[in-house]
Amino acid sequence: MKRISILILMLCACLLIACGGSSSSSSSSGSAPGAAQGVYSGTASNGFNFDTILLPNDQLYAVYGTLSGNVLLVCGMINGQGASSSGTYTANVTVFDYCTGSLLVYTGSVSATYVAGSSLNGTLTESSGTITFSGTTPTAFNYGTTASLSAISGTWTGTLLDGTGAIVAISSTGNVSGSDSGCSFSGTVTPDSSNKNFFDLSLTFGGSPCAFPNQTASGIAVDYLLSNGTTTQLVAAVTIGTSAGTVFVAQR
Repeated sequence: MKRISILILMLCACLLIACGGSSSSSSSSGSAPGAAQGVYSGTASNGFNFDTILLPNDQLYAVYGTLSGNVLLVCGMINGQGASSSGTYTANVTVFDYCTGSLLVYTGSVSATYVAGSSLNGTLTESSGTITFSGTTPTAFNYGTTASLSAISGTWTGTLLDGTGAIVAISSTGNVSGSDSGCSFSGTVTPDSSNKNFFDLSLTFGGSPCAFPNQTASGIAVDYLLSNGTTTQLVAAVTIGTSAGTVFVAQR
């Protein structure tokens, strides 16, 4: 999961995954879908830092890795569908992990307690065991505002979850085009209809040498200022169902 100061291309995936105001809710409980929605950053018991966004439909995206200064070096992403109610959030998730140098994909579950717009603490249980995590809402990220295309339009040069370089161009109308090691892709990015501070992202890969030729991936993207107050970071994370995922992380 990552430090929001994402959504790779979070292209962990790359969102991740490699993550500023408070979220729109301050209530610690609730039974409506999205009661836990918001952004949370923190640390996990396996030594990684993480950034997580819980969407209005209780879907989870998280990127994780190691911090270098104020930048999260993302090596993994987590995605899944959950449910939140009365201070408890649970989800079934898929983990896309490149931290060992090759892609590992496995399933797991998340169980957490939350104070909406404040904190998220819990466990991730998967095949290798149980990892505990603790996160709080970054004061620099305003989840409750509407995402703006003008903030992310232009060209971004960054890295994907596997460490390879990628170039992504975003037009003022949200058209996306890019390339990675000879693989071209195109798609769209639009502010989410919830008017919260994230984008919906859809990408279609070209033919060979793309690892997933002619397939479409979907996910989210987030932009935010790093702690120096001038550098903008973009994190975009996409998945192809539960079979593959990547994160694109770039700064400018």
